[in-house]
Amino acid sequence: NNKKNKKSKKKRRNNNKKKKNKEKKAQESKAEQDEEENEVVKPIKADLGANYMHKCWAGDDQPVFVLAQKHKIRVGLAAGGRFANTECAQWYDHRTGSKMDPLLIARCHVRSTKHHARMSKLALQTAGDADISIKQLLDQAVDYVSKRMRHKMTGLEKLIHNKITSRQWGYVSRLEDTGVALIRGEKTGLEGYEDMDEIGSSQHVRVVASRMVAQIRENEQPEIHICTKEKGGGQDRLVVDGYHGFLIDHLLSSLSPDSKKQQQQQPTNQILLNKSVSKVVIHDPKTDTNVSIKDSAYWGNGLDKKRNQNRKRSISVYCRDGSEYKCQYLICTVPLGVLKGRSEHSSICWVPCLSSMKRECIRALGMGTHNKVVMRFSESNVFWPPHTPQLLCPDPRFHFLNLHAYGKTGMMLCHVWPPYADSWVKLSDKQVTDQAVGVLKGMFQDKYAQKGNPKPLESVVTRWNTDPFSMGSYTYLKPGSTWDHIQILNLPHPQTGEPRVFFAGEGLSVKGFQCVDGAYESGVRA
Repeated sequence: NNKKNKKSKKKRRNNNKKKKNKEKKAQESKAEQDEEENEVVKPIKADLGANYMHKCWAGDDQPVFVLAQKHKIRVGLAAGGRFANTECAQWYDHRTGSKMDPLLIARCHVRSTKHHARMSKLALQTAGDADISIKQLLDQAVDYVSKRMRHKMTGLEKLIHNKITSRQWGYVSRLEDTGVALIRGEKTGLEGYEDMDEIGSSQHVRVVASRMVAQIRENEQPEIHICTKEKGGGQDRLVVDGYHGFLIDHLLSSLSPDSKKQQQQQPTNQILLNKSVSKVVIHDPKTDTNVSIKDSAYWGNGLDKKRNQNRKRSISVYCRDGSEYKCQYLICTVPLGVLKGRSEHSSICWVPCLSSMKRECIRALGMGTHNKVVMRFSESNVFWPPHTPQLLCPDPRFHFLNLHAYGKTGMMLCHVWPPYADSWVKLSDKQVTDQAVGVLKGMFQDKYAQKGNPKPLESVVTRWNTDPFSMGSYTYLKPGSTWDHIQILNLPHPQTGEPRVFFAGEGLSVKGFQCVDGAYESGVRA
């Protein structure tokens, strides 16, 4: 009995000790959580739209790159030379949390390159048909390469392949809604690649895998430096401090008064915010009864003061708040989604209406969706590899850009492309963020658990496709559209008589299509 009592007392003591330890750990965990919640978080800038400079290989022909050098802005080189490079990303299995076999990733990239080569050849063979989609060419290429290599892709290989191809061509539109004009005539340097049996052999895949592993290692912890042509050559640059800090401020500087005398006067150059334009009317004195000037010399030659004043009032711009503005010329830079009239809160009525050719171009071109989830964790809770810029897994929804590696402490950016970028309409921001965190949790299971299953301190979810003043992210070529549609869309309005309205934007530049430099270049031209 004495032995039993001693054992019983010892067991109770041990249980009490365990209980106290458990309570102590719970208290410590709660204290840490409270400390984290009460932590003073300094603001960090993150671009919700464009955050890269593309086509830096163009040198002095890339105007934004030239400005970035002039203003000495801070940049970081994109891993592998271009944004969201799948070859320079470290791949993880989101189901097991382990790194994926480099040979598997290399094999999928080699196949994708062979698919690309075959697609380029098919695009030229079908030169007379503009209605073909990228998806149709890709399906044919996959079938051809599978037969040539005598190997069909496994389920996992298909997931990896889909991730690669969505980055290549589906970053703003579904592949079935992306036109062949995007790749027709491009110079790939891959002629005959799909028929070379040595490409894709075991030895070749090993070489590619070794190169990819070396690239990932070389791109660890990218250096933040002042933008120069020499450092980084033609690689894409991440604009570390955001476009607003240098490009927007640079453009705004031209509106600042140059002297005290000008400061005292009413400024003539202004930016008026919260003005939603509903209607633009170009007055013609020969037909417009609202214009009091009846003579044919209404347009004048700029020499007569009265005539010149009339010219300055030849366009009326009406806003939804009831205000009206008069001008002589107008530059319209609204996104294609607004020109399409997708939202009643931003659509514009044109009098006279836009030409049938311009309306056809607006219809033919697409306005796609590329959304982002930006999350911020406390520095102590960074549970992913802190120095690796690009992180990927086979889950098709998210492509992760590690902003922490670029000096933005605790920040992770998720690129989201169609169809997932269009599927958030019924989801709250928290639900979208939870999905992104869930995928990261799967990729880095052990580290996430060690950090106590941390939640973001804050997060932002973009919804460009439902924003009434953009109705999409940027332009793309639909099946049936060509580069000629962009050239025609550039034509001023009206197309008879004296041009009054000029158009600009990323979708109106062939040279800088879809990019900030295209928007800038087209604005200068307008």
